[in-house]
Formats: sequence, C-alpha cells, structure tokens
Amino acid sequence: MEKEYEEMNNNDTWNPRRARVLMVLVVIITAIAIWLVPDSEEQAPTSLPALPSAPESSEELALPPPSGGIATVTSGGDGARAFIYELRASGAEPDANEVFAEAERLQGKGELEDAYLLYRFAARHGQAQAAMNLGTQADPAFHATATSYLPEPEPAQAYKWYSVALAAGNEEAVVRMQNLHKRVQRNAANGDEQAQRLLLQWQ
Repeated sequence: MEKEYEEMNNNDTWNPRRARVLMVLVVIITAIAIWLVPDSEEQAPTSLPALPSAPESSEELALPPPSGGIATVTSGGDGARAFIYELRASGAEPDANEVFAEAERLQGKGELEDAYLLYRFAARHGQAQAAMNLGTQADPAFHATATSYLPEPEPAQAYKWYSVALAAGNEEAVVRMQNLHKRVQRNAANGDEQAQRLLLQWQ
C-alpha cells in the first residue's frame, strides 16, 4: 500500500512539471503564430499615379517653336517647321498656296527635306500641285535622287499623292495614275509582292 502511495505521489509531482512545460510550449507556439500572421491594419503600398493619356486628335502634331530665326534654322526640316510656325503666329491657319510657294523656293535651293515637308503640309490642305509634286518624287517613272527627298521610288506613295491631286481636280494626275497603274500591273505580274499588294487597294 505504501508503495502505491509513493507512486501516486511521484505522479502528482510529475504532472505539474509536465503541465508547465506544455504551457510554455503553447505560449511559444502562440507567439510564433501571432508573429507570422500579417497585420490587417498594415497599409497596402500606394499605387503609382496614372500617366496622362495623349490627346486624341486627327490633326497634325503642332509644330514646335523655332530656336532661332528662319534664316538660321534650315537643316533637318527645321526651316519648314520655322516657316509654318511663323505663319501660325498670327493665329490663322497658313494659306496652302503660300506654303506651296515656299516649298518650291526651297526645292529650287536644293533643300529637299524642308521642301518635302512643306509640300506635304500644302497637299494635306488641298493644294493639288503640291500633291502632284509629292507623287512625282515617289513615281518610279520620274524619281531622281537630285530632286527627290525619297532615297528610292515608292509606288504606293505615288498612288497616294496622285489620288489626292485627282480629288483636288488636277487633270494631269489622271494620266500619271494610268501610267503608274500599268507599271504596277507589270511588276505584279513579274512577282513583285509590293506591286501585288498595291493592286489590291487600287480603285
């Protein structure tokens, strides 16, 4: 009987120790669990501000103001941009015929890039002869590196600008378009893929 009592006594002293160890383990596990769980009040990182979208417009991009007078800014198309900027300074849209006349002057001086930009501006504003000049520069029958800003003929560009000239009532464009059409047909028959694609859009 005494033996049994001693064993019970031993068990009673063991149980509190065991309970303490278990409680310490529970506290440690709870602390780890709390540490691992993310704080719900933690602020989310702020999102980047939205970039401003470019304005939608079918109009040409505004020409930048020149850094000097037209006489000093004459390379890389800057002379043409300066000319248009000065015409727009009055607040009115530049006259297409006046722009065409300046393009002719620059073309005569050999400033082909500036002339080309002004021809494009004038053609887009209804100047038929400017469109004809652009078509001529791109037409394989008339292309010449001495007079054309384009490094090589571009039949698709010739078609485009002759079409603009036709719409503006230029009669010479009719013959030019017919001759260009024959050339493109020949090239397409000989396997020229660009000519074949151009024929698909020919009207």
